[in-house]
Amino acid sequence: MRLVARVPATTANLGVGFDTLGLALKLYNTFEVSDSEPDFLEINGEGMECLYNRENNIFLKALDFFYKLYNLTPPSLSIKISINIPISKGLGSSASAIVAGLMIANSLLDKGLSKEELLKYAVKLEGHPDNVSPAFFGGCTISLVSDGKVMVKKVPLPDDLSIIVAVPYFDVPTEPSRKILPDYVPLDVTVKGLARIGMFLVSLITDNLKDLPVILEDELHEPYRARFIPNYNGIKKELLSMGALGVMISGSGPSMVILTERERVEELVESVGFVLTKNNIIAKILNLDIDYEGAVLEVN
Repeated sequence: MRLVARVPATTANLGVGFDTLGLALKLYNTFEVSDSEPDFLEINGEGMECLYNRENNIFLKALDFFYKLYNLTPPSLSIKISINIPISKGLGSSASAIVAGLMIANSLLDKGLSKEELLKYAVKLEGHPDNVSPAFFGGCTISLVSDGKVMVKKVPLPDDLSIIVAVPYFDVPTEPSRKILPDYVPLDVTVKGLARIGMFLVSLITDNLKDLPVILEDELHEPYRARFIPNYNGIKKELLSMGALGVMISGSGPSMVILTERERVEELVESVGFVLTKNNIIAKILNLDIDYEGAVLEVN
């Protein structure tokens, strides 16, 4: 049997939706597995060197995890991994590996679990649902974990919304970026956060985006994570003054996501490059379409 999983990149939080909102983007990692060939591992793409160590390879860990659920050990497998999602950049590279590992193991063992059923295992491995939900289902998702259950709803998006992603060439590992967050926040900060996420969702659903620069002012995580990105607040302020609808840290960073109308995207791509260069940040600037399909598994 030969299986190929294609999983999209994701951007988590979307500013005000800490650990709950996520969006799938058209940038993909692919994982090809055959159980009819000798044991083999081939990895292509940036950052591939560290993934030959099984302790660092989240895809292999997800495979092992699923087999252990049934007290089994994975058989000899021929595995080819193609990496297009940058590692340690806040774009869901680990989520893509978890989703692919679970989907492929589920198929190899012929368990027939749905994406919805696999999601709870993905959340257990990832620790939060904001990346794995859009990786599974595509589009924009909002997720809730309650009493061990994971609920996911899709959020409709305006047709003219465009996404620019700036990927700096320095890394921000997830662990220190989470450790820096406070255990508690003041009540008024929490109340404003609730209002902002509600207003953001209504703005998306009603295609009324003019107030996004005000709505997308997070106080739960961005003020703390901003210190990992040189002059992030200054960069954000300047891009908003140039017409961006929103500027946010993607996941735990250091990638930044810029929201804009489709008709202004080319102009703003140039502006993003200019502003980052002015702040001595070397980055790859990507205009990425939204992926509405989510993870896909082909079985031959």
